[in-house]
Amino acid sequence: MKKTIKVTGFLLLLVFVLWRCSSPRSGNIANQNSLPTDVLPSCTVSQDSFNTWFASGKATENGLVTAANSVAFPHNNNCDFYQWSERMFLWVTSPEPAGGSVLESPLFYDVTADSAGNRNLIPHSSGVPLRMSGHITKNGPNNLPVITDKTGRLLEIENPGPETNVRAFVKNTAGQTAEVAQVKANAQGKLQFLDRSGTPIANPKAIINHKNQQDFVRRFRVGNKFVFLDAQGNIIESEAGQATGDVLMSQNGSLVYYITMVNDVYAYYMMAAKQGKMDITHFPTTAGARDSICAFAKSKGVYLPDSNALAIEIKSSWVEASTLPDPSSFYTIKATVPTYDTTNSLQWTPKGEKTVLMAMVGIHIVGSVAGHPEMIWSTFEHKGNTPNASYDYLNASHQLAEVKADTGGGWTFNRNATDTPTNIAHMVDTAHGAASDTIYAVNGHAISASNTLRLFAWGSAKGQVTNPEDKSSAASNSEVISINNSIQNLLVGNDTRKNYLFIGATWTNKGAAPNGKSYSLTNQEDGAAIGTNILANSTMETYFQLPTKSCFTCHSQHDT
Repeated sequence: MKKTIKVTGFLLLLVFVLWRCSSPRSGNIANQNSLPTDVLPSCTVSQDSFNTWFASGKATENGLVTAANSVAFPHNNNCDFYQWSERMFLWVTSPEPAGGSVLESPLFYDVTADSAGNRNLIPHSSGVPLRMSGHITKNGPNNLPVITDKTGRLLEIENPGPETNVRAFVKNTAGQTAEVAQVKANAQGKLQFLDRSGTPIANPKAIINHKNQQDFVRRFRVGNKFVFLDAQGNIIESEAGQATGDVLMSQNGSLVYYITMVNDVYAYYMMAAKQGKMDITHFPTTAGARDSICAFAKSKGVYLPDSNALAIEIKSSWVEASTLPDPSSFYTIKATVPTYDTTNSLQWTPKGEKTVLMAMVGIHIVGSVAGHPEMIWSTFEHKGNTPNASYDYLNASHQLAEVKADTGGGWTFNRNATDTPTNIAHMVDTAHGAASDTIYAVNGHAISASNTLRLFAWGSAKGQVTNPEDKSSAASNSEVISINNSIQNLLVGNDTRKNYLFIGATWTNKGAAPNGKSYSLTNQEDGAAIGTNILANSTMETYFQLPTKSCFTCHSQHDT
């Protein structure tokens, strides 16, 4: 009997699914991210060690890899975190002996949400196609939609609901509360907040109810769009800040679809925590916590075969395989996806669903390990997704070297690397600030593909300090490139997984609760993000590639 586990929204899920083996013909891909071959070999895996990752004891083409032992995780240096990430990627993208893949197996549960915001965990059933969503919703630390302003500030929208006739108030110059009847541009094009008499309100400032007022804005309607006002009186127009609910399309016309999953350990941890039998504030990191989860699952008649993996969350992104010039270079699965009435180029409405072959373009793998209840947050992408901006690295002689920005066309999410602008959303799934199933064009665009550029190829900015060892971005990039080269060389033959790159992983300084900040020379706090600390996946954080933000900007602890 299928069991659906209900969990609260207390622990936000980040963030999939998989493939059927087929031989890649990577030469048919128009453009791919290439790796420097002279990089300093600062993070590698030996052949003997790599062989132990495989269930057979030897690396084989498209072979079954076992999960990393998160209970025994050594956490001595960055390379330990990167090796864990690589092994977990190879595990979840491994074929199951009974058919399908690990992520399609009963080891994983799909994550859905009901109208009350509760998360439901639904176990996979053999032979039943997985279901994907046509949008990705990004909420902030307080589970509210977010925008970014021109300076890169990430701001939560305090009033994101669908209501349009709610009375709105601001503070004026005198600090008095004034009702806003209308917001419109004056003769000089400057936006003005008007009261009910039509008089401009002098120096309006948003009334923010949350404690951290600097992190929030309030939304006001201007014609058929919105502007946002913060507590200091700064106005952020909707074109200047991309709101949550962005929808992405490939250059060949496929919407990007998403699926969120957790493993069985996560599912039974949440069930036990809801019943007061485990600490809900800390993900499992010890043998004792693992054993408690296994005992709880056993009491329900369930055996957890990969319990040493501890709690795993996954979010992945997919396009329709039929739209790709070479689907065999991608991991593919059958999945059910929504369909749309596309006759109106400014608004697509749902009209049903279809089951088709889907190709994976990106995947986040997040998991708890010994010493790190905040979890390791790692991400991978297909080589042909998008061009990289230029970046530095260290060569084998420890000298600084530069890789110029990628060029050419034919990328899955970029028509031509020289085209500008880049990373501008063309469509969203938000109506009046609230998520919906309808897709809307962003002002000035039709529903169409945007031009995507990966700004920080390996999760760090030039000159940035990335961890307590004061490693520069060049040294950080070298470690990530080095392990990519190592894994690419160790994978056998035409293993499909060679077509995916590890972009990076982040965690916090000393495993402390995330504080939403990145580690730097001026910020050396426990809880700051380290490793590749401005990590972004071009298919899931397309419009949130910011030099001061990390995964923990949204997934951190804040007062409300």
